[in-house]
Amino acid sequence: MNQEQAQASQDRSRSMHNIFTVAFSLLLFIGIAVCAICDTAISRSFTWSLYPISAIVFTWLVFIPMIKFGKKGVCGSLLMCSIFIVPFLYVLHRLIRVSDLFFPVSINMAYIGVVYLWCIFFLFRVFRTRKLLASGIALLLVIPVDLFVAFTLSRFIAEPFNAWHITGYFTIAVIAMILIIYQGYSRN
Repeated sequence: MNQEQAQASQDRSRSMHNIFTVAFSLLLFIGIAVCAICDTAISRSFTWSLYPISAIVFTWLVFIPMIKFGKKGVCGSLLMCSIFIVPFLYVLHRLIRVSDLFFPVSINMAYIGVVYLWCIFFLFRVFRTRKLLASGIALLLVIPVDLFVAFTLSRFIAEPFNAWHITGYFTIAVIAMILIIYQGYSRN
């Protein structure tokens, strides 16, 4: 009887994931259609609608594995983000046509962000039963990531180091240590 109940529960869960997947996809498709219709009605061509359409397609590609498979789809969503972030940024670069710096800067920032997201993913996989510890370490990683972002940006633009960074780093470090220490006490 327990096996039948577990199977029925799995079937309900799959059914709900399928419903959410279809609803999510339909909602995004409606967004694309509305943007396209409004843009062509106003300007007789695709102008501004290409921005939201490309963002909606990227959003769908990234989030559909997580919506379809729940927690098991997080890795798939991260993989989709890792694969499609550069083409998405290239499309934006071609649409914006403002500066030659947009594409190289955005790609560098995207790489840093994607690596950080993968680190968080693996942290929570390794410390599956100690989520506060994983959260504390992920917060501590924000500091070197932010320093690396500032260093990378300084290669492209004159981005001065702000005194508020130190205050932010201190606050992040304190919160991270509280989480790590609390995790240590709650395990005993």
